[in-house]
Amino acid sequence: MRNDFNRRCYAAYNTLLLPLSPAAILYTLYRRHIQGRSAASLRGQQGYVPASVVHALHPAPGRQSGPCIWIHAVSVGETMAARPVARALREALPHCRIGFSVTTDTGYETAQGAVRAGDVDAVFYFPLDLPVRVRRALRAVKPDVFITMETELWPNFLSLARQRGVHTFLVNGRVSDNLLKTAPRLGWVWRWMMGNLDAALMRSDFDAERLQTLPGAPARIEVTGDVKLDSVPTGAASQAARETWREKLGIVANAPLWVAGSTHSGEEELILRGYTKLRQEMPQLRLILAPRHIERVDEVMQVIHSCQLPAVRRTQVETVTPSLADAVIVLDTVGELAQIYAAADVAFVGGSLIERGGHNLLEPVLCGVPVAFGPYVMNFREASKLAESANVGRMVHNEQELYTITKQWLRDDAARRDVAERARTALIPHHGAAARVARIVAETVTAKQNP
Repeated sequence: MRNDFNRRCYAAYNTLLLPLSPAAILYTLYRRHIQGRSAASLRGQQGYVPASVVHALHPAPGRQSGPCIWIHAVSVGETMAARPVARALREALPHCRIGFSVTTDTGYETAQGAVRAGDVDAVFYFPLDLPVRVRRALRAVKPDVFITMETELWPNFLSLARQRGVHTFLVNGRVSDNLLKTAPRLGWVWRWMMGNLDAALMRSDFDAERLQTLPGAPARIEVTGDVKLDSVPTGAASQAARETWREKLGIVANAPLWVAGSTHSGEEELILRGYTKLRQEMPQLRLILAPRHIERVDEVMQVIHSCQLPAVRRTQVETVTPSLADAVIVLDTVGELAQIYAAADVAFVGGSLIERGGHNLLEPVLCGVPVAFGPYVMNFREASKLAESANVGRMVHNEQELYTITKQWLRDDAARRDVAERARTALIPHHGAAARVARIVAETVTAKQNP
């Protein structure tokens, strides 16, 4: 019965896609010649996987090799979140081979760091969700397990992977307000996708409950926690990270530091005005701005200069002249923010004073740093409630409230120490999500090998 439903959905879906085939070709040309996407990414979208990747995932006979695991992480954020999962899978399945697929060039560059660190064996681009391209990629990679991060779901891919006997998992799953409205409208397409998942491993009880209310929920839904938190230093590691990053960034040991992470246009101006006022009372105060999108770095530099403040890029900190020694630092690197929070005394997490839905506000809290965030945290409701109930975070509604709470925390050393202690009590249980994911995947693979 299930197979019959799959076949009907597959046929109907691809019949609907047929008129879009010319558009897919035009889209590929547009991305290459207008957006300047790399030739490698465009070949990857067509389902071509480099021979070097195939060799890395399927070494020559005689070399010990376990299951092949394909992890799809669309861009930078998902790639960073997937790295703890890859490391945990290495421990749970010591001889497994792991490949990362990405969609963006920046995601590809970030994933290359995972290869250099030995977290994964290869990186390649994800195919467009058209049958010919998906089959081509699946034949090359030959995965035993497919893991997709957060909300990256593709009907043809999941269907064709399951036809090949691939175990499919959604990891760090979340259900945004937008998805909650959209999924029921997708009707049979949504039910088809969900039916092709072995399990949905969700980041929170809130997201799991939301998924269960949607039509055709997967047979297995488990709450494993937020794997992004596993990349955040805690305890002694947090203190070591604090000292390391302060030295790297040229921030003296006793200088107060405010880190504003994942900011969007319209938020930097509010932060900078508050920073200017705070500097009048605390001349040693330093500020790090980390725009959510790295391509906005030039724009953020201009905003800082328009506020009559000096600015320096993170990559140029080591070469700054003495006149820029107290400049606002703009983070123009990928993958460092979670570590840099450990160097902070107070933090703000953006995408929350404007209607973006917020970003991961528990990252600074796990470092023992009090965090302010705006009211627009639709994508992190449970995290915001946890932060406020544990009294380690504060919701602010405007520029004045942000200034007031930041000033209060900066002036009260005892309150900040108290936050660090409460954070350990309230949030350390949220660590270990990647290990929980790896255990479930390993159990599934082992059960298949030993029926």
